Amino acid sequence: MLDSKMNTPDADVNGRRSPGRRLRFPRVPAARREQGSTAIVTVLMTGMVLTTVIAATTQVSLGARRSAADDATSARMLLGAESGMARFLDCTRVGLYLGTPVNAATLDAALLGIPCSSGTLKTFLVTGATVTMKIVRTVPATFTSVSDLTAVDVTATSTNGTNRSSVTQRFTVSRLNLPRITVPGAVTSYPGVDLNGNASIGGADVSLPDSAVYSSFLSLKRLSPLSLTEGTPVVMDSSASNARLLRSLLPGSYVRMPLVSSVTGLAGATSPIGTFRVEATDSAAQTVTLTPTSLPGSLLTPFLPLTTGADLVLNALTAVSATSMTVNNSETFVQGDRVSVTLGVPAVTYTATVSAMPTTAMTGSTTTSTTFAVTGWSPAQPPSAALTGFRLGQPVSKSTLGVVTAGTFNPGKDTPVGGVMQLASTSIVPSPLNDTLFTKTFGTTPDGLKSVARVLDESQFSAAGRTVSGVTWLDSTTHSINLNSNPKLNGTGVLVVDGDLTINQTQTSTCDMSGLLYVRGNLRIQGNLQLCGAIVVEGSVLDANDQVVAIDSTDTSFLGTGRKIQYDAKVLYDITQGTGRLAFTPQSGTWRQQ
Repeated sequence: MLDSKMNTPDADVNGRRSPGRRLRFPRVPAARREQGSTAIVTVLMTGMVLTTVIAATTQVSLGARRSAADDATSARMLLGAESGMARFLDCTRVGLYLGTPVNAATLDAALLGIPCSSGTLKTFLVTGATVTMKIVRTVPATFTSVSDLTAVDVTATSTNGTNRSSVTQRFTVSRLNLPRITVPGAVTSYPGVDLNGNASIGGADVSLPDSAVYSSFLSLKRLSPLSLTEGTPVVMDSSASNARLLRSLLPGSYVRMPLVSSVTGLAGATSPIGTFRVEATDSAAQTVTLTPTSLPGSLLTPFLPLTTGADLVLNALTAVSATSMTVNNSETFVQGDRVSVTLGVPAVTYTATVSAMPTTAMTGSTTTSTTFAVTGWSPAQPPSAALTGFRLGQPVSKSTLGVVTAGTFNPGKDTPVGGVMQLASTSIVPSPLNDTLFTKTFGTTPDGLKSVARVLDESQFSAAGRTVSGVTWLDSTTHSINLNSNPKLNGTGVLVVDGDLTINQTQTSTCDMSGLLYVRGNLRIQGNLQLCGAIVVEGSVLDANDQVVAIDSTDTSFLGTGRKIQYDAKVLYDITQGTGRLAFTPQSGTWRQQ
């Protein structure tokens, strides 16, 4: 091969071309010339292709940028809508107390109008978008109380100009219960109590039949005609029941139901009774799982009727001996109460006296369990066979004092039903200082209860017809409230009065108000107004911040005619169920983008 510099025929020894001579190249064959032309064309074509690819790539890149910009906007809108769901969960995490919305529109205004961070839940700003929330559906569609609400569909819409994205999520709704109310008597007062004229106070007598049973608490159907066996769970359809009461039925509580010996038989007034422990409730599927703990031996093959009312056992026996009892209870037991229980075969009703202050504990995280010593059995101490063979969940009735006071009692013409306890110890009626009495009664502080209450001043309360609903907190800057004129005090629930209260009203019904009246100051009632449930009076002196700074020893005064208060365990149980905050839980599989 010739070197291009030194060995070219027309070059000198130094590799320089000779003057006047031109370079000569060997002749290339025709075939090779064609190959060279093809190569040149290929290079030219390759350049054209590369140019086309570069142009196309540039167009794709620009399109991708536009598409990416659109995708980024869509993603930003979707994230904005998702932030609405996150904000909804965050703002409702501790639960909410709402008034009485009855459809999606009124719920939308009440729920989404609540303060949340800066602004409300209804509309707020995120980076590059405005988010609007809306309640688009409720289950059921209409309802008389938010306690009946089982689910809501919430839509969050994020917008920026013409760009928009929406997501919808279903949330199941549950109404949290208040803690069990602790009241040792029909009237519990830290100051003394005066009962004047023809006024009367009614506690409860242990001799009242089945006073520990809340009759027809739920309406249940059996899902199948299976016969019953003690210890074998059964699932019952509760769709005909009040949803609020269904949700308040706690695992570990007990119910009683009439039984029949034929699948097609009907329950009569004298049908044998079976006792069942509640294992679980499902408000979504509207079912209750029950385990029979006591079936009547008189039935060869016990069956449940197709449809039946289930009675809730308010105080259910879980252990008994000659010296003590343990009950899963909703009522308050104190030393000196009389208790009654039916034991043995043949059945005998025995009474005894609570001889020491009970101890209370939670059974798991569900029901309250109270253990107390007993003495003075009547007609005699139950035999060992009756004690060891007791029926789990058997109702325990109790007496309830008419008046319990840390002060003294001045009697009127009538002696309070259930009796009187004067100079009660601090374990029964603690001082209102440091909110001790309040916390013992409600299981929460004044601030805690007020946060779930409907807070009204006297004029607003009167404008609302003086109707108690759920938890109503009656506020006053003067800490003195007068309810002497029309309209009458009425409704069902808890009424807390932030100060002194005077009532002088005539009766309009057997129970003008049903529930708990809690007066943080002093109380004076006259006329013939009647309340059903219980009354608690602190006698506190409050400062401008509603803090207890002293105690006013002025006696709680009952004047006029008629029964001022009738203790009612069922009312006190009922007002705590589903009257707390609303809790919202995302329902799996219901998220959707629109």
